[in-house]
Amino acid sequence: MAEQDGFALERDPGWVLTAEGWDPGGEPGIEAVFALVNGYLGTRAAIEEGSDASNPATFVGGVFDTVTEEVEQAAATPEHRIIAAPSPELVVAPDWSQLRITVDGSPLDLDSAELLEQRRTLDMHRGVLLREWHLRSGGRTTKLRSLRFASLDDRHVLGQVLELTPEDWSGPVEIEAIVEGYVTNEGGTRHLIDHQTREVEGGLLLTTATSEKHTLLCFATAATLEYDGGEVDPEAAPTPTGLLQRWSLNAEPGLSCTLRKIVTVFTSRDDADPAARAVERLEEAVGTGVQDLVERSARAWAERWASADVEIVGDEETQRKARFAIYHLIGCANPDDEYASAGARSLTGERYKGHVFWDTEIFVLPFFVYTHPPTARALLMYRYHTLEAARDNARAMGYRGALFAWESTDTGVDVTPSFVYNSAGERLEILTGLLEHHISADVAYAIWQYWRATRDDAFVLEAGAEMLLEMARFWASRVERDEGGNYHIMRVIGPDEFHESADDNAYTNLMAQQVLLRGVETVEWLRECHPERWRELSGAMGFEEGELAVWEEVAGRLVDNFDPETNLFEQHRGYFDLEYIDLQDLEPRTRSVDAILGWSRLTQSQIIKQADVIMLLFLLGDEYPREVHEANFRFYEPRTTHDSSLSPSFHSLAAARSGDLETARRYFERAANLDLDFSSGVTAAGGVHIAALGGMWHALVFGFGGMFVEDAGPQFEPNVPEDWQTLRFGVLWRGAQLRVAAAGTAAEVVEGPAGHESVRGRAE
Repeated sequence: MAEQDGFALERDPGWVLTAEGWDPGGEPGIEAVFALVNGYLGTRAAIEEGSDASNPATFVGGVFDTVTEEVEQAAATPEHRIIAAPSPELVVAPDWSQLRITVDGSPLDLDSAELLEQRRTLDMHRGVLLREWHLRSGGRTTKLRSLRFASLDDRHVLGQVLELTPEDWSGPVEIEAIVEGYVTNEGGTRHLIDHQTREVEGGLLLTTATSEKHTLLCFATAATLEYDGGEVDPEAAPTPTGLLQRWSLNAEPGLSCTLRKIVTVFTSRDDADPAARAVERLEEAVGTGVQDLVERSARAWAERWASADVEIVGDEETQRKARFAIYHLIGCANPDDEYASAGARSLTGERYKGHVFWDTEIFVLPFFVYTHPPTARALLMYRYHTLEAARDNARAMGYRGALFAWESTDTGVDVTPSFVYNSAGERLEILTGLLEHHISADVAYAIWQYWRATRDDAFVLEAGAEMLLEMARFWASRVERDEGGNYHIMRVIGPDEFHESADDNAYTNLMAQQVLLRGVETVEWLRECHPERWRELSGAMGFEEGELAVWEEVAGRLVDNFDPETNLFEQHRGYFDLEYIDLQDLEPRTRSVDAILGWSRLTQSQIIKQADVIMLLFLLGDEYPREVHEANFRFYEPRTTHDSSLSPSFHSLAAARSGDLETARRYFERAANLDLDFSSGVTAAGGVHIAALGGMWHALVFGFGGMFVEDAGPQFEPNVPEDWQTLRFGVLWRGAQLRVAAAGTAAEVVEGPAGHESVRGRAE
């Protein structure tokens, strides 16, 4: 295959995902998994010419608008459907990669022609989507191939190449390159209005706006068609809702025609005059050319892979799954945008409307902390820019400080749906926005981990300290004191969302305790090292001297539910008294446990949705010895349904740390197959599970790689499966790049500063 235009395929199979043939049922999932992502935007890998099975969509990070009517959406399980009141959602942007091909007046597409073969390949190393397909229509056989990319070098630049070769026919061909602005979100909701199209110097420009917020989206495009050694003159035809360039030619057998298309994207979130910027950038990109644009983007990907890659020697399939996770992690967030964050399905689908959850801080952000700190900083600054909304949220509930939104968009106002209907038509209230308050511990945890790993004092002085102190203030106001002087946190939902209005959820209590302790440490640091900033900040916050003593007292007397005799944490008060149900008795399951048992019985049982105590123990690090971790894993693992995509990866991590590699690998596969098992049809249809992918990175680095982060720096105590041979990965620590090679239970820091040569907890 010729290398021109970037068609050269990555030869190492560990870097590529491939989908053969055409399965309409699995297509929505393939479109998400093979999506092009660069942090600024994401484009699903729908076939260019369209199909009844396709769901094409492009999403630009941070561009939300409000649904103007009630919309029915799929919920987390088939037994539920959400009827959402008007709520902001990530807007489907213009479809920039649409093509239309006709041969002698008949469409050449998968819905009307006979598909002889098709292969789609996501080259994760370069961030390029390649497609090859063979069609027969009206007795004519045609070979086609295409390339698409979303540049990581310049996130506003997109590119597309199409090559068409008649094999056994000649005749008239018409090719149209389209940027279509008439698009809708799920349920037919149309957000984009006021389409304006015009010719500009060197191309075409589409300007459209969201209906409620009036955010401008500007797409500029230019394309050429080459045939038989020369360029074919196009017809430029802006339509009322989009851009269209058309070429007509008489094709001959064996002679290829090649379309090259460049698109640039800017919004009014990026620039005061996004139209001018899009046109200016288009001129620059056209001058560079598609091939050089692909190469520049590939170099940018290579730079990110240099610090982010996890290499598994000896297991090609697991290697591919690991890189799939890392590819989407790199592409889910933009280091240049402090006002957007990573949604639950990244920029690859509409499930959860693009809303931001606690997943970002606990599952996704650590990947950036240790591989690309500028992106981690931007994600934390997003929370800072929504701090005022978090203060308002706490105040509205009768508390002090800051309670971040359970579901957040661009403003930080909580947009959690208020109810759900189950399959029986019963209305169930959604309480997560009212009770799942651990979000204001998760954000604080992320701030502290970032600060410890980067020593970015400027961030803490500018934003981090204020957030930490406001969250400590929240938890001090959220507790209740009993007659014996102990403190409790009542009526919450922990990570296990099967048990609502629980008292003293261990995860919530101990994470809140950490916030209070870190708040005290932060005040002491400010007073000692930055007294002027402390005076300014404490004055602005109205900080009272007595608050610090309250934080220390509450942290010291907050119940933790730990039983030193059994080494078990009771997940929440009264949990051990609930009905025990053996999950094996419910197998094989084709429905959710909720549907089998009913919500009432489920909530009165010990069955849990996802990692709760197990996750807590990982986050607390070395505060409890190994036997506590293992005892709680043995107790809670068989009680967990994993009805949340967040659960399998952290079970993999915990099992790997304990040396149970069979269980660890089983859960790792389960996490990966949430998106990669296309036979299930719809798992990834609403977008990739970005938190599960972040959890896979956790399992590889913190689990199999055995990384423990201490104040002095990372140390390593690996458990690597024998057939993996060697596990290699890199982490950044305070500006230094560490490169680790692990095999079996031995690890070596092969690159990095002095002090990281030993394997934690074992003799050298």
